[in-house]
Amino acid sequence: MTPEEIIQDIDQLFSLPDVVLRVNELLESEHATITDIGDVIGHDPALSARLLKLVNSAFYGFPSQVDTISRAITLIGTNEVRSIVLASSATAVFRDVSSDLIDMNSFWHRSVYCGLVGKKIASATRRTRGESQFLTGLLHDLGKLILIIRAPAEYEQLMRVSCEQGTAMADLEEEWLGFSSAELGAQLLNHWRLPENLWQPVRHQYHPEACDEFVNETHTLNLAMRVTNCIEPELKAGSPRDKIEQLDSVAMDDFELSRDDLNMIAIDANMEALEVLSIINPAATSVY
Repeated sequence: MTPEEIIQDIDQLFSLPDVVLRVNELLESEHATITDIGDVIGHDPALSARLLKLVNSAFYGFPSQVDTISRAITLIGTNEVRSIVLASSATAVFRDVSSDLIDMNSFWHRSVYCGLVGKKIASATRRTRGESQFLTGLLHDLGKLILIIRAPAEYEQLMRVSCEQGTAMADLEEEWLGFSSAELGAQLLNHWRLPENLWQPVRHQYHPEACDEFVNETHTLNLAMRVTNCIEPELKAGSPRDKIEQLDSVAMDDFELSRDDLNMIAIDANMEALEVLSIINPAATSVY
């Protein structure tokens, strides 16, 4: 099956809630007001609570309590609202994935970490919007979850061969399946009607040089993934294969970032990851 056919086949299983789709539509509209967006979010008590909790956390550090959705949107902006809404909803959509092949707590911790690294690289270089980079980092690995659910036996074999041979999972996916989990994840995000600047970088995350559009976003995601791989293992039983000090200088020079810069970004992201994770997916932090 192709990525398109797989996503169509599991459409009902991995659909975003109507409130999230509606919020996303409003965020894309030129005519929607903050009140319109706030009213839709306000009809979902759980989503409203997560949004206000994160806005009032140390992650944003506002001096006074924010107690309304409209005020929260005004303070953090609509792009940040999209990040929070999608982050909270994505963790809920995939909450029933079996833990036999993947530790979901580690998966979301790694994903949040990658998103934060991408956001901080964007802020340091001012090449892309940090809010979008957080989302692409957070959602970049969803294709792996779909493979685990759709083809668990094949994925287990891929993991075993990857560990035994030291071959990257993406390379094995292309060889065995004819497509990568990155393509599968991008197809899901496109199916969710998310903006192209979110799913195109996910599609080309392993080969950013092949991306004709959203080049800065794609290269930023790729660098964020490489930093993440130095800190957080990719596989359930894996371990980091590289250190930031061992990353080649080409990408860093292109971004005008030093290894010290990346080390500070990695440390800062690590300090913030658990707090963000505790709000968008509280169950994951119970093990830390």
